[in-house]
Amino acid sequence: MRVLFLTFAIVLGLPITMRLGANETTCKQIFLTLEDCLFVKYPVPEKGIVCSNYERAFRLSENLDDSEIHKCSWGSFVVIGNYKDEKIFIACAPVGSGSGLLFTELFVAGAKYIIRYGSDDVKLPPESDAYLVKIVDEADNLYGFNLQSGVPTEEWGQSINASTEIVSSLISTAVSKKINYEMRICHHLENYHGLRSPDKFSSERAERLQAILQELKRHPKTASFDMETAVLFRVAKDFGLHAATILQTVKKESPKLSSYEGENYQEARKVEEEIFFNYVLDALLNI
Repeated sequence: MRVLFLTFAIVLGLPITMRLGANETTCKQIFLTLEDCLFVKYPVPEKGIVCSNYERAFRLSENLDDSEIHKCSWGSFVVIGNYKDEKIFIACAPVGSGSGLLFTELFVAGAKYIIRYGSDDVKLPPESDAYLVKIVDEADNLYGFNLQSGVPTEEWGQSINASTEIVSSLISTAVSKKINYEMRICHHLENYHGLRSPDKFSSERAERLQAILQELKRHPKTASFDMETAVLFRVAKDFGLHAATILQTVKKESPKLSSYEGENYQEARKVEEEIFFNYVLDALLNI
């Protein structure tokens, strides 16, 4: 009877309610197959990590044994290998909402739990954030991707929760490793420079951008910003599957150096190797 109902529902395009875990339900809204995919034409393990920083993803993948890399012409890649004898994947996703393409196809290909490991785009973070793990359990301010995904208008810009299973693992792993962490909401940046530097836009646009920022500041939770987390949470929700994000703080205000050049690069690498790499890999396995 269950199989007949599922088949009937898919044919009619009806939403299917799926259990996620304790007190979590959602309706699967996407029914793509591997044959529909553009980037990912092969099965992937159930657990994986995604980064939008190409070099970080590659460095992280060096922790895997017996790995194989799948590349595509658009710059993304997926490395599949073993970490502590468990098969996982590490993927490089495009920057911004285009990352939703890879996130979607990873879930189509078999992923069930995805952790995004990125960097915080918040303006002028304190120096003390350098060794802080920011666990994102909520994201908002997503409009364009929601529109193009057919999401009901009343959900545009609204909060999307992370997976409680992944968040629980991220917290417990941080505690066991004695790593400093904070819970964050992540506000989506569709235009990186818009909400970070509204003063660099025309007066009319700057006024509109400042109004958006003031509205976001009303949220009681400490805020982070990035260009991918809300998209990941949206896609995971649409599949009835699991996602969460951790953010590292790197220097993005240097006038002459990028975040991964010179001394900025050395500082970022040091924190990666001392804290983030083993932490995120172990948290993934602990789910």
